[in-house]
Amino acid sequence: MRARRPWLVTGAVLVVAGVVAVAGLVLSRQRPADPPPATVAAPELTELVRTDLTNSLTLQGVVGHGAKTTFTGRKEGTVTALPAAGATVSPGEALYSVNAKPVPLMKGKLPLYRKLDPSVPPGPDVAQLNDALRALGYVTGRGEKYGTETEAAVKRWQKKHGLEQTGALDVGDVVFLPDAVRIAAVTGQVGGSATTALFSYTSTARGITAEIDPAKVDVATLKPGAAATVRLPGGREVPGTLGELTTTGEEGKETQAVSVVVEQLDGVDSGPVVVRVVTESRTGVLAVPVTALLALSEGGYALEVADPAGTTRLVPVRTGLFAGELVEITGDGLEAGMKVVRAA
Repeated sequence: MRARRPWLVTGAVLVVAGVVAVAGLVLSRQRPADPPPATVAAPELTELVRTDLTNSLTLQGVVGHGAKTTFTGRKEGTVTALPAAGATVSPGEALYSVNAKPVPLMKGKLPLYRKLDPSVPPGPDVAQLNDALRALGYVTGRGEKYGTETEAAVKRWQKKHGLEQTGALDVGDVVFLPDAVRIAAVTGQVGGSATTALFSYTSTARGITAEIDPAKVDVATLKPGAAATVRLPGGREVPGTLGELTTTGEEGKETQAVSVVVEQLDGVDSGPVVVRVVTESRTGVLAVPVTALLALSEGGYALEVADPAGTTRLVPVRTGLFAGELVEITGDGLEAGMKVVRAA
């Protein structure tokens, strides 16, 4: 029995070796294949284009009688009569009354800032008074001199309105406004002080007013005469132009609005509108997507221009108007149709 042990040991070794060999074969068959080599994605290219760029903003507005202006009385005393909201007051008519005496409206753009009588030096306010009296049918002087004809015309005007015939006008005796007005809202009270905010007024013509939030809109971009597109109730779009910017309300609570002049308001009496205003524009400029700009470490920007041979090069550029996804650019040797690398 002892003489056969070496064979048994040898046999055991052979068996173990066979198992190891079989296991190695199995493992070698189950090892996954090596991953394919990584590929570098080709850069995304875009094209330089020559185009028109515009920036615009959208305002919410309403069809009505234009922007409201707050009127503050300048004649000392007690208010004894106020116009009704919705009333129209024309030059030659009483706007309100102080101490039971009317304060009439006259046509003019310059407020009455000094007492007018024969002793005053010539000035544009005197010329405005002469023009206003003549428009009301009075024979008066001409030009900037307060002469005897002007004094006589003022006395006749005062007599018509039941005023003391002094031939002179003090600050607050009359109100100069460019034209007839429509009373939008009354804020003063009969019996109250006549030197407070008494009412707000608008133009008598229908128009469009767009409210402005200065926290969201740069009012410096809203220039009178700028082109606008107005979408009316019902969806019809008509051209318009911006009018004057107005500020109303008490200090610290001011609101701002801009009027929009539209010729084609036939059939639209009221309702909300959308006003689109072009604030900046460029015509026929080179432009690329903003994502094609590369910020340089030394400052400024560049484009990575792709040449037909497949190489790329950096070209410094100067930026102009940013409009949506595009930016105006200028740079040496750049032309429409060139390919540039765009960030993914």
